[in-house]
Amino acid sequence: MLPYFLILIFVIFIIVFEKYAVNRKAFLFPFLSLVLFASIRSDEVGADTKNYTLNFNNNFLIDNYSFNDGIELGYKFLEYFILYFTNNYFWLFFISSCIVIFCYLYIFKKFSVNYFISVFTFISFGYYTFFFNGLRQGIAMALSALSLPYLINNNFFKYFLVIFIASFFHKSALILILFYFLVNMRFKFEYKLILILFTSLILSPLVISILSSHYERYSSYSSASENSGGYLTLIFYLLIGLIGYFSLFLSEKDNVTFNKIFQLYFLGVIFIIPIAMIGTSASGPQRLLFYFSWLSCFIIPYFFDKIRGNFAYFTFFALCFIYFYLITTRFSLLVPYSINSVFRIF
Repeated sequence: MLPYFLILIFVIFIIVFEKYAVNRKAFLFPFLSLVLFASIRSDEVGADTKNYTLNFNNNFLIDNYSFNDGIELGYKFLEYFILYFTNNYFWLFFISSCIVIFCYLYIFKKFSVNYFISVFTFISFGYYTFFFNGLRQGIAMALSALSLPYLINNNFFKYFLVIFIASFFHKSALILILFYFLVNMRFKFEYKLILILFTSLILSPLVISILSSHYERYSSYSSASENSGGYLTLIFYLLIGLIGYFSLFLSEKDNVTFNKIFQLYFLGVIFIIPIAMIGTSASGPQRLLFYFSWLSCFIIPYFFDKIRGNFAYFTFFALCFIYFYLITTRFSLLVPYSINSVFRIF
């Protein structure tokens, strides 16, 4: 667990240092640090990682590569391109990391009211390490993050284009198209919450049943979850949404950026509740939650505009370190962190 704490502390130190030394939002050094940490890891890190490195570890012949195995074409082209030049999975991790980290840091730098808190939340809430395990969805989520400016500015064509590209890495990204219309509908937010809750309640069992019965890749989606982690995570984000609604949303209605970010976040969380209630696996449909929950990186900084003082910061950091420890050690086999054998000196 120590390496994860060290990268968190180092990145935050760099951001704070640049803020007070040269009064700018640090990008390059946090970017390089997070990319390097993700890239040099072994494929032992992450429960699903070996599924992604299989072709790299089996002396795979590029002439035998297949694009017809049901995996999204965007990821297949990326994998094919890398395999054409090398069988070292470091390059898969490196290129993927560059895409993911750039997308998030760029959006944080552009829209966050507190860049430092956003990046700290991004790492400590596990959004950074999400793609250590779910690589394809991690890339899709990061690319989808680039659609945020177009959601805020009501530019559906560009929003759709970004989501469409993201879906070439994981089809689940297409769910975000529905939420563009929900967020921009001109009626009360509370009605939208009721609408999405009942829509999900009615359609989720049907859609999951169809997917699991017709597509082998999704057969595990209908199996009941034996791990309470998915429920606890959902409750955690639901609490953030409820607190944000009563303490921020009602007083920030004229702030278009916050308004739309919060709507997308909370509508997404409410959408997942019926999916969790029918007992689906936390590694299946409940993963859709992360297309929305990462927006907490924007919402939490607004709390600190309302609640000032060192005690609030100290409490937040302490709780985040505990949460970071729990999610990193208990889920997705991220611990112990180990380095790719290519880079091992001893």
